[in-house]
Amino acid sequence: MATTVLCVTFILTLACTFGLVIISRHSNVHQVLLSVVLAVSNLGYFMMSTSSDVESALFAQTVAYAGGVFLPMIIMFMLSSFSKIRIPRWFIYFIGFVNVAIFVIIATTEFTNFYYHDITLQTGVTTYLSAQHGILYPVRLVVLAVEIILSIFFVLKSVRSKKSVSVKAMIPYIVVMFMCLIAYGLEYITNLKGFIIPFVYLVAAIMLLVVSENMSFYDVSLSVGEKIQDLSKYAYIVLDKNLNYIGSNKPALEFFPELANAKIDCPINPSNYASGVLLNWLSENAKKGEKTYGYKYERDLAMNDGISELRKFLHVEMSFLHSNFRKSVVGYLVEITDNTAQHDVIEKLNFSGMRYKREADTAIAKAKNMQTSIILGMAAMIESRDNSTGGHINRTSACMALFVDNLRKNPGYNYPEYYWDSVINAAPLHDLGKIMVDDSILKKPAGLTDDEYDKMKTHAAEGAKLLRSVLADVDDREYVRIATNIAHYHHEKYDGSGYPDHLSGEEIPFEARIMALPDVFDALASARYYKAHMTYDEAFGIIKDSLGTHFDPRLGRIFLSMRKELIDLYDSFESTSYSRQDM
Repeated sequence: MATTVLCVTFILTLACTFGLVIISRHSNVHQVLLSVVLAVSNLGYFMMSTSSDVESALFAQTVAYAGGVFLPMIIMFMLSSFSKIRIPRWFIYFIGFVNVAIFVIIATTEFTNFYYHDITLQTGVTTYLSAQHGILYPVRLVVLAVEIILSIFFVLKSVRSKKSVSVKAMIPYIVVMFMCLIAYGLEYITNLKGFIIPFVYLVAAIMLLVVSENMSFYDVSLSVGEKIQDLSKYAYIVLDKNLNYIGSNKPALEFFPELANAKIDCPINPSNYASGVLLNWLSENAKKGEKTYGYKYERDLAMNDGISELRKFLHVEMSFLHSNFRKSVVGYLVEITDNTAQHDVIEKLNFSGMRYKREADTAIAKAKNMQTSIILGMAAMIESRDNSTGGHINRTSACMALFVDNLRKNPGYNYPEYYWDSVINAAPLHDLGKIMVDDSILKKPAGLTDDEYDKMKTHAAEGAKLLRSVLADVDDREYVRIATNIAHYHHEKYDGSGYPDHLSGEEIPFEARIMALPDVFDALASARYYKAHMTYDEAFGIIKDSLGTHFDPRLGRIFLSMRKELIDLYDSFESTSYSRQDM
């Protein structure tokens, strides 16, 4: 009977792991790895229940120890990521090596006495091993204690921090860790050895599956979204379904400075009459629209109306955010537009001047139409993929901005200012098509096969197709053209050997030829899953050797002339999450 129960427990845990990978769109590498460890451990406990001799039981115990050894370390890394506290690279290597060494010692217990000795097979509710502890057993306890202490430290540090850290997102993982510790203790003091822990692991796997659907709120690596928001002139505030603060962009701080001190998962404390009116209005609409899918509420809001030099007239839109998994409201997006200038103009106009108001309204509508479409594109990216190239997007966007600023000053490129601004704004979307590439290819930590590489190359055409769809309603067709060309043709080569259409020379759109240089430079100079970063000398050397073959030679020479500026830019990333050395 016990064997059957443990078998069912293992199958359910394995099902949760598959669910995390296949159903949930917001699971990250740590979550998947943690779920896999739980499934493997429960397989070991099931194998232990079927063991008939010490040798087979030792092998089963080794499999079961995957959770006991690696689970605390993985949770520690997850909590470090949530708390935005970077663990030194040497410590990551050290703690990883120690845990692997402990696991190897456990796996060789049959031949050594370092971890266990005097081993016998016992029978209780299920089969288990009884043994004396070896001289290295305390080492595991010390390592476990260090991992638990650091995990608690990350949580406590986040509680006291004023950074944008979600303590609520960390709670499930610290709960899992303490559930496991309690289970270990119960197994020592009861006759249920090998029977309690599998159930705790199953509960932990179910928790991972459930909470992963909410992680899109708290994922600090959604760098495409961050970049678009930073480029935006509109203010955005994101709230959860209880109207607790989740995040905002920089323009929002200009209207509501209290957001600078707002903590994630906590209510916003209004600092003036206008913000109090806004929060009350949001609360009323949240109750009315809880069952409404895709509806939007709008209103105008006056701030400091009695002080002419400080007054502002804002237009506020409240949209509902839904979970694709549960089809229910999970939060709210508040979009705020400053209409003060238009309002002041209208106040001074007489009846005949209403024509100018309509023109102003039309201009605002066009700008907002474009902005809304970009936000929809951002939402599509967030829902389609747990972004793993945030560093690349931010570095190439910054590199592109620096490059374009140099091209603006070059008399040989006489383009209007709006063109250059559009190129910069479109740069973060150049790899948008990668959301259509399977994770097994996109995140493969080794070289791709020819078939896999062909599938990877489809991201250029797919990105252009997706952008045409997302920006279909945008009136600014010049921006749409630039963004689409960058996504479609940034992998074309000057000699015609690129993809997807094998264009050559000036057949390649100018904006795509510009994008190719920051994109390749970052790929060379930065670490990836499958390679270490090159030195700056190596990266610039390859670009120099590729002028006229891969790159437009004239653009390439200008890019190479910026060597010091580019190195200074990349060095400035070293203390941030966009470091070129981070994978």
